[in-house]
Amino acid sequence: MSAFFYIPDSTFLHRCDPRVKIAGLIFFCIWAMIEKTVREMILILAVLLFLFLLGRVVPNLRRMAGLFILIGSMTFGLWLLSYRSEQKYGEWGYFVIYSGAASYAAGMSLRFLNMLLSGLLFLSITSIEDISGGLIVLGTPYPFAFAVSLSFRLVMIFMLNAYTIIEAQKVRGNDVTRGSIVKRIRAYAPLIVPLILSGVKKAEILTLALESKGFSPQNKIDLGGKYVLCLSDKICLCGMGGICAAAICLKFL
Repeated sequence: MSAFFYIPDSTFLHRCDPRVKIAGLIFFCIWAMIEKTVREMILILAVLLFLFLLGRVVPNLRRMAGLFILIGSMTFGLWLLSYRSEQKYGEWGYFVIYSGAASYAAGMSLRFLNMLLSGLLFLSITSIEDISGGLIVLGTPYPFAFAVSLSFRLVMIFMLNAYTIIEAQKVRGNDVTRGSIVKRIRAYAPLIVPLILSGVKKAEILTLALESKGFSPQNKIDLGGKYVLCLSDKICLCGMGGICAAAICLKFL
């Protein structure tokens, strides 16, 4: 089981400069926020799915498909019930559906899913080292960049610990992945304490390791020459900037 989404490969997306990947993540979030209609959201979704194929990271998409479908369905239902307009489409007891609610709810749920997919794509093609390095090259203070990379590593530690504890419980006959939802919740409850204690213990070991190596947030990190924007990177940046500017102009002008 992989605790992180990054899939090492040599595709075009993997070879892109970390600054381009960070800019791409911001670009897709802005693009999704600007557009409104379902047709436009489907277009963004199609582009993201194509990039998943291009980067050969579809396994991550399949891995998270169930969660994304659940989130999308819940988001659609919440927006469907909370939308208000002058004309009612139907009324069932306490639930009232207004005219135009379905298209609005579909657009909002697709917007949220597009942001989640852009984040998943970014994590699938970018290593932790590149995330930290890209932030530093962009001018982000080193303590912040280090905190971001460390947070990813701590998440990995907790996920690996959780997986180890669950497998150990299965060997002992306590399979937390079977049964009803209530039964699963009860089975997971006793695992919380050892998971937290194990994670805290490993975090303390990480702190001691950093101190033994003389780490300090005030350290100067020089990454000059490691990350260089090539022609393809510049073309990608110009393309994303052009699309974002065009979308903003079409919306507000």
